[in-house]
Amino acid sequence: MKKEVFLEGVKCAGCADTVQEKFSAIKGVESVEFDLVAKIAIIESQTEIDTETLNTALAETNYSVVSD
Repeated sequence: MKKEVFLEGVKCAGCADTVQEKFSAIKGVESVEFDLVAKIAIIESQTEIDTETLNTALAETNYSVVSD
């Protein structure tokens, strides 16, 4: 399944790397790409990943999913 989500708080490549690392650690996630200009993460997963799960993965950061 493919899901695109808009993130708040991501400002640089280091931020995008952190988001990719956090999302990649979620069970079932196969790949994560990030469009830094659009601030969109593109997530490929085996099952549906909800926004709450994504925000939980980002809990220790200054980033959050604001729409999907």
